[in-house]
Amino acid sequence: MELSGVEITRIVAELNKALSGYYVNNISPIDEATWLIRLHHPSSPEKRLVISITKGVWLTAYELPTKAPDTFVSQLRDYLVRGRFINAEQPDVERIVKIKFLVNGSERTLIAEFFGGGNLLVVDEEERILTLLKKIEVRHRTLAQGQTYTPPPPRGRSPFAEQGDLLNDFNTSGLEIARYLGRELALSRKYVEEALFRAGIDPKARTLTEEQKAKIVGEIAGLKDLILHSGKPTILLRDGKPVDASPFELTSYGKGECKYTESFIEAVDEVQTPALLEELKKRKEEPLQKKIEELNKALEAQAKRRLELKEQATKLRELAATLTKLSAEESPEELPKLLKTLNIEYKESRGEYLEIKGFEEPIQLPIRATPISAASTFFNAAKKVEAKVRAIEEAERNLSEKKAQLLAEKAVESEPKPLKRIRVKRWFERYRWFYTSKGLLAVGGRDAASNTAILRRHTQDNDLVFHADIHGSPFFVLKGGAEADEESIKECCKAVASYSSAWKAEISALDVYWVKPDQIRFTGPSGTYLPKGAFLIEGEKNWVKNVKLEAGIGVCKLDEDLVVIGGPPDALKVHSLFYVVLTPEKGKVSDVAKRVKAELMKLAGKELGARIKEIPLDDFIRALPTGGGRIISTQRGEQKA
Repeated sequence: MELSGVEITRIVAELNKALSGYYVNNISPIDEATWLIRLHHPSSPEKRLVISITKGVWLTAYELPTKAPDTFVSQLRDYLVRGRFINAEQPDVERIVKIKFLVNGSERTLIAEFFGGGNLLVVDEEERILTLLKKIEVRHRTLAQGQTYTPPPPRGRSPFAEQGDLLNDFNTSGLEIARYLGRELALSRKYVEEALFRAGIDPKARTLTEEQKAKIVGEIAGLKDLILHSGKPTILLRDGKPVDASPFELTSYGKGECKYTESFIEAVDEVQTPALLEELKKRKEEPLQKKIEELNKALEAQAKRRLELKEQATKLRELAATLTKLSAEESPEELPKLLKTLNIEYKESRGEYLEIKGFEEPIQLPIRATPISAASTFFNAAKKVEAKVRAIEEAERNLSEKKAQLLAEKAVESEPKPLKRIRVKRWFERYRWFYTSKGLLAVGGRDAASNTAILRRHTQDNDLVFHADIHGSPFFVLKGGAEADEESIKECCKAVASYSSAWKAEISALDVYWVKPDQIRFTGPSGTYLPKGAFLIEGEKNWVKNVKLEAGIGVCKLDEDLVVIGGPPDALKVHSLFYVVLTPEKGKVSDVAKRVKAELMKLAGKELGARIKEIPLDDFIRALPTGGGRIISTQRGEQKA
């Protein structure tokens, strides 16, 4: 499927709705013509934008493999990362998308072209090219770094424009109507044929009545509403696999199995992403296939040479046996005559030696050698050739083993891998979080910015806010905490203590307090200044003294997925499948995370352990307190698998 201009128009409209308020988080290459842009939102799930200059642009719900960044991607990151999405645009209905971002107060535009091999560029506010994938110099435009971006000439009139005079010259053009419309309009073949089918016109017609012309113009005008507004995005399936997508159901789809989606971008994702993954898989298999073909050629050559040498060895032994037999006669002929009798070619050398022709091994016999002496020489030559045969057979075995190994690798690579959807994380998963043993959600900050985000965006009147009087203490919010039991309050206090800087300092206990949301002030009294991330607490603080530092790290089921959870051990006992308990101890966090993951895998058994193995190590690192820790116990939680 190759996205047409009108389909890109629909995608651009959907991108503007989907990406409002999002920021570029990272850019990674998928292959030399495809990139994945991760976009972050303060309170909504991450979105992933795929830009393929050979396939188009869409948001994906699936996991895609990425490669290490090259120089071009590094430049894309320099210009666009942390940029806020402004809007997406399309010049007329050309196969071009412009995506504008606000980066450090300056506007940057990412331009993707989906024609002529495609191109990707970044331009500034004056449309001066900052970086580009391919330099272009053709008759109508030049694209190079530092030059002003020039779009290509229009391919045809927009199908969304007024078409009153569209067919004025058709009857004298000598063209079929389908070809005429394809030449005049920036409209792909499938939509040209759709308009003609709806108008009841034969695509091969070369003349039309005025009434037929009016019908065609009317149907083309109707496509705009179907493509942009009223159409139901549709996927065409063949043998159960998505093969095409349209913003509305085409009449040609009526003969096949169809599937409907909420948005056209979703339909494109269902078609283009599997196709992209299949291409990546084939490309990955190509080097293996090339090596296998090379091994096959080598094996054929070795087999041919082995047979040739075996024939020579057999002939040499036969000659040796014949000469031995002749030597037993009372008056054998002289050696040159014997060799001629046996049809053996030779060449005299300096009147002293006979150089035997036609064998792998160089064989030289004295002219006056006896038949028995010559037989011995031929026999020794046969043994040398047979040694070469054995060496070739050993080489063949090695090549066959290599081939078997490559075929096994190819079989693994060729196994169909199901598309893996990206799990849509809940809002609180970007912070520290856990459910108390009584089922209340507690959410904590990781740094000053996330502390502020939690208090400003996610705190309501019936919550409780927890903090400790130590530099480097997180804020935790206990949702619905106004009605919380004492146990939930103690668990939230333990989380604040354990995720504070007291853990890294190996302090065993800490005093923690809680307040109501209306006691928190984000600005100081008139004339005073509060540093970023600082707050004022008014009124009485409710202290919980000598809170023991102790953290649990476990795995729980959330939305049918296995996720890593960190919090007080008593809470994890209720809301996890398996968990470990840690106390403060200095160490490398990544090493502790590896030990935690290994212990949980061991505790989980083969099936669940395999699923835990797939969880990235970073998820365990993010759940740990800062500064390592020592595992003091491993436990099974009460949550059911």
